[in-house]
Amino acid sequence: MKKWRTPIFILLLVGVVCWLAGCALFIDNPYFDVKESGLNWVVIRHYNMRLKPIHRVSIRVDGSGLVTVREGTSLLVTNPFAASHQDPNWNDCRESRVTLPPDEVQPIFQMLVDAGLFEERGKGKSSNTNEAIFVTANIQNKTTGSEHDVFGSDPDFAEQLKNVVMMFYRPQVRGKK
Repeated sequence: MKKWRTPIFILLLVGVVCWLAGCALFIDNPYFDVKESGLNWVVIRHYNMRLKPIHRVSIRVDGSGLVTVREGTSLLVTNPFAASHQDPNWNDCRESRVTLPPDEVQPIFQMLVDAGLFEERGKGKSSNTNEAIFVTANIQNKTTGSEHDVFGSDPDFAEQLKNVVMMFYRPQVRGKK
């Protein structure tokens, strides 16, 4: 009887370890099917440093279908909690909103997930593109946020993000003051 205990225990232990490893892979999988939810959101911040002062664009896409576009040279465009009200560009912030059906927003989230939104990225090389792009997201309770310019770590994904920005942002020619 004792001969059978050790192999059964080892098989049981191996089975539990494999099961836990499989669950861990499922939980940390950066690629998954996005379900429609009003709690999903993505914020993309794009900086054009070719222009002085720096031109900023922020796109927030909510799972409910609300898309908020902010643009201008003010720090408020990409940081609503900015406190530098003495900045000469403080008032240069324009906002527009578009409402889409939630089923039209879900494919955008899925495209970003498929492109690697939740992949781990390091700092990467410094890119000399005269532009920077950052992304923050919460999709199906998975969160991510880029601390460093995505162009430096993943230029292909940065182009995908820029394409999403251009889906909703229409640059306007502004008259001289």
